[in-house]
Amino acid sequence: MRSLGIVAFVSSVLFAVAITWLNLSWKTIKQFTNETSQSRIDYYLSDFTLIDTNQAGEISYQLNAEHLIHKQSSGTSEIYRPHIRQSSLDGKLLTIDSEKAIQAGKGGNITLTGKVRVKQATTNDFPAFTLTTQNLTYNPVEQKISSQAKSDFISPQGTMTGIGFETRLNDQELRILSNVQAEFKPSQ
Repeated sequence: MRSLGIVAFVSSVLFAVAITWLNLSWKTIKQFTNETSQSRIDYYLSDFTLIDTNQAGEISYQLNAEHLIHKQSSGTSEIYRPHIRQSSLDGKLLTIDSEKAIQAGKGGNITLTGKVRVKQATTNDFPAFTLTTQNLTYNPVEQKISSQAKSDFISPQGTMTGIGFETRLNDQELRILSNVQAEFKPSQ
């Protein structure tokens, strides 16, 4: 009877030591620790609206999309079916739509891919226009859009096509980088 108690005591001590060793070993295995990784998802949003404001509390731009996936260590966000609304200082409303976008960190450039469509609504001072391209970079901090791809600019006054462009949204200047072709409609 006494030997049975000693055997039970020794086996329970060995069991406790084995469990403690296993627990400490488990915590050191990388896949079970909470280290940052490129593929680990921080958070996920579905059917959402994000509003970015400046220091004065005014809306810089508004982003609506079907899905957003934020990666933990890189800080990048994958955005599916984004719709961006941005108002300039002079009241022009610009909308940007695409199939997918990637934003590099908070406040970073938004790279839109797929069928990208930019529309500016008509105001008293400015006519409406539509821009279509395959890739576009939107810099929300500098209020700048640019592309290296073929781009079509369509307005009531005519159509311009070129390879690559850049413009600041608060300026009235558009720089098309190469292969510019223009077709203007005569005024009536």
